[in-house]
Amino acid sequence: MTVKRINLSFSLDRKDDLEVFNILSKQKYKTDYVIKAVLSYIGERDKGFDKEIVKQAVKEAIAECGGITIENKGKENDSCVQHELPDDIFNMFNNL
Repeated sequence: MTVKRINLSFSLDRKDDLEVFNILSKQKYKTDYVIKAVLSYIGERDKGFDKEIVKQAVKEAIAECGGITIENKGKENDSCVQHELPDDIFNMFNNL
């Protein structure tokens, strides 16, 4: 079994360093704690969604349903086309 060590240094003058130092100092099994913390952090970060991908998907969904009419642009109110967004768009946001 190969064991590797990583030495960490904390500047107790910095708030974040001090906070992490205190958290780690209280842990009995520091290595296990750090392993779980790092893997959890990486997992959550990877689960995050790309804002640009979501924006593009919403634009495409709106375009597919005919766009959104914002103003009348000189037409009479009776001739203004009103587009409704399909419920699928709102369901998409609820599932995020």
